[in-house]
Amino acid sequence: MTQSSLNGWSESDQDAVRSQLGRILASGPFHNSKRRQRFLEYLVTETLAGRGERLKAYNVAVEVFERPETFDPVVDPIVRIEAARLRDKLREYYESDGRSDPIHIELPKGGYAAHIAFRQPAAPVPSPGIALTEAADHVEPDSTLARPISLLSSLTIIDRKQLSTLAAAALLIVAAGLLMMKGRNAGPSLPAKPSIAVLPVENIGGDPKWDRLAVGITEDIITDLSHSKDLIVIARNSTEVYKGRPSDIRQIGRDLNVKYVLEGSIQPMGERIRVTAQLIEATSGSHVWSERYDRPVDDLFMVQNDVTGKIAGTLAGYEGAVAEAERSLVRRKPPANLTAFDTYLLAMEAKHKVTKDGLIEAEVLFHKALELDPQLARAYVGLVDVQFYLIDLGFAPSVDEALSKMMTAAGMAVTLDPNDGKTHYALGLASLYNGKPEQAAAEFTRAETLGPSDADMLVCIGWSIPVLGESERAVRLVERALTLNPHYPDWYNQGLSYVYFFGERYDKSLKYRLQVKEPLALDYAFLAIANAYLGRTTDAEAATANVMRLNPAWNAERYLSEAGGSAEKEAELLVNGARKAGLPDCMTAAKLKDMPNLIRVKSCEALRAKISR
Repeated sequence: MTQSSLNGWSESDQDAVRSQLGRILASGPFHNSKRRQRFLEYLVTETLAGRGERLKAYNVAVEVFERPETFDPVVDPIVRIEAARLRDKLREYYESDGRSDPIHIELPKGGYAAHIAFRQPAAPVPSPGIALTEAADHVEPDSTLARPISLLSSLTIIDRKQLSTLAAAALLIVAAGLLMMKGRNAGPSLPAKPSIAVLPVENIGGDPKWDRLAVGITEDIITDLSHSKDLIVIARNSTEVYKGRPSDIRQIGRDLNVKYVLEGSIQPMGERIRVTAQLIEATSGSHVWSERYDRPVDDLFMVQNDVTGKIAGTLAGYEGAVAEAERSLVRRKPPANLTAFDTYLLAMEAKHKVTKDGLIEAEVLFHKALELDPQLARAYVGLVDVQFYLIDLGFAPSVDEALSKMMTAAGMAVTLDPNDGKTHYALGLASLYNGKPEQAAAEFTRAETLGPSDADMLVCIGWSIPVLGESERAVRLVERALTLNPHYPDWYNQGLSYVYFFGERYDKSLKYRLQVKEPLALDYAFLAIANAYLGRTTDAEAATANVMRLNPAWNAERYLSEAGGSAEKEAELLVNGARKAGLPDCMTAAKLKDMPNLIRVKSCEALRAKISR
């Protein structure tokens, strides 16, 4: 078989190709699908016009599949899916009706230019000559390197000197062609970020009255997951084609070029309805996560809203099911093969140990990720969080330096990705700790607007806003986060305890603080103060002793100052509680001389004034 080039077609060649195209379009695999006919005709026409190498998924989507100009091939893989089907149908045609056709039309993987080859039996060639068409019968070089068949067939016998020159050139052409074909046949690689396809939720039992609920749950899961900048979520119209079909998860993963597939079902059971969901790793077909939700059917809207929020909250986020599956894969990679996103995942894992060594390790890994990809905004968000923890837990060698690092990293994060809720959260946190409460409040509001279903971020915002005087809003945010992500990661416990403390729910504050696995001085401080407010003197004294053992310099007023200050009510709540628990509450007048930038608490000022009289 010889192959034509994309340019230099003779009129007779073009007529022959169009005649072959007509035979294919009228054949069994094609005649019932107008879209498939239009797709193949468009590819062949563009190839004959010499524009094959310029064919991209965007052009095809707009011209053939009537997608809008806003089409994004990463989000909507319709062209890849239809191209895979087109390849299968062409293969089916040439294995049956087209077995003896003189012209072979193919669509190689990795591109959309049609490869058109003329089948021609090799003519006997007297020695010592060689027929180039015979060599080409075994190897199909890339079409940009070969000459049209109408020109090749005019070559006859050549002498030995010409033979050696042409043979060498032919070997180079063959080698180059094989290398290019190898690259093309590899297919598109999976994106660096985890990608997920949500299959249509199955209505078990087939009662049509439940179809709307199944569709609604599917759409809401896709919408909620799409808010996460850590996931690439395939559009619903690309997964809808699998509705009602047996699921071969591995094939779906290949068709859609995704790492994970989420499938689910609804099943009515009298006055209740059961919703099931399971996350599957597409390459291996192994199960990553599964859950079952049983709900009463008296309010289907609430069922839909509750279940979809829980599924999205559990899958997405810093330590969701997808992120944990990704980290499991990363841990098995050799260090030299780690990508920027792999390194980012390991940095997040280290950060959430919330230990001094873990935070130091995380900072190094976030910087390594940025060396590999300077545009990775999420790594800058991670660096802001690292400095926040270092300050909050008393590990920062220099608070001023940590504050400066926070603002620099947060500014870079928002510049790189201004439409990500987490970058605005990071800038809000940095602004808060740098004494800019108005800017912090605006950034937190923007973050919540951009990520309303991001349970992790809701906890972080709730953790941040009590010092702005928004303790009740903070409670609402963390309770929404718990609804979205009931199986939350351990690091939530510190934030939940903090929020419930300033919301004056001291029992809840104690409940979550006692779940902190490796409590630090700050954890014991909140335990001591909450117990003091509840009148549990013995427990308060024990916790206070642990604070002094771990950090003898801990002081409530200084803690609030290093966090950027606090609204008066919340500041007084902490300082008065520290006083009740026997903890250092206010800085002394003598120590203020060395702390000119201390943000002072009103009651502490009054106490110092009283002592000085």
